[in-house]
Amino acid sequence: MNKIFSLILLVGLIGCSQNQLVEDVNVAHNSCYSYSYGENGFEQDFDKAFEWCSIAAGKNEPSSLTLLAELYLAGNGTEKSALKARELYLKAAKQGHVHAQLMVFIVTSSYLYETSSDEDKVESLMYLKAASSSGYQKAIEVHNQFFGQKI
Repeated sequence: MNKIFSLILLVGLIGCSQNQLVEDVNVAHNSCYSYSYGENGFEQDFDKAFEWCSIAAGKNEPSSLTLLAELYLAGNGTEKSALKARELYLKAAKQGHVHAQLMVFIVTSSYLYETSSDEDKVESLMYLKAASSSGYQKAIEVHNQFFGQKI
């Protein structure tokens, strides 16, 4: 009987830990977004945005990975690095984040074109196609501009 009670208690505690983790990621992401854009009663503060985005991105949250990549790309709150931005966009893109998919293409074809491998360039085209195929309007516009045709 004690073993059953202990097992039930353990399962309950694990469930609470998972719920707390989800809440913590949401708090970190919301702070990341709010400091990045100066919204929801927050003043824009790129240093704080970088701190919160790093926390949420550390939990592999795709929108936070994307926001952190934007900070690296612009050099807001951190050292400017298109290479680090691409790495973060790619992590989010692999999780299906359509804006990150578009940005993998943009960073590869613009910021890093000279140093990108042919494999990276092909991969970035695949992500552009995926974002376009999902109906993401910005990606469709970039796709149409790049290929000179409508999809």
